[in-house]
Amino acid sequence: MERKIDKKLEKMVTTLQQSIDNKCKPVKHLYEVAKGKAAKQSSTYKNHFPAGSAVDGNIGTFSTTQHEYNPYWWVDLGRIYRVKRIEVYSRKDCCGSRLYDTDVTVGPSLNNMSLCKHYKGPSTTGEHIVLDCKDKMVGRYVKLVVKTGDKRAYMQIAEVKVFAYQ
Repeated sequence: MERKIDKKLEKMVTTLQQSIDNKCKPVKHLYEVAKGKAAKQSSTYKNHFPAGSAVDGNIGTFSTTQHEYNPYWWVDLGRIYRVKRIEVYSRKDCCGSRLYDTDVTVGPSLNNMSLCKHYKGPSTTGEHIVLDCKDKMVGRYVKLVVKTGDKRAYMQIAEVKVFAYQ
């Protein structure tokens, strides 16, 4: 069943991509499409800092994973969008440097993601990071992964905003 859904989703993305490639009527307005959407992360630190805190519209709250290898966070936008820009806010009270060497990916499903941008970092406390994607990033999911290699790290995010064309 899941494979059928993935195949249908991939066909929809291909059709949308072809429309974009054929220079369909340009859309001029970007909208923030992640606020309030379902989010998940690889783990939750002491069950107090859930993934949804990074899409609640409040940069005073934050999500935090456990200390682990390659921690990740993702948001389900609810439908396919043409993603143009992703903005990430690091924690404003401390620990900004915990966001570094991060792959930011976009895709129609979590097992079919493409790189929007790699953020080398490290960020600073309270930093507002703006990542412009390639022109043709089409997807329903946005995922951030701290590439830790053979060491462990926390991932802490105050807010993620995804700007896309309707």
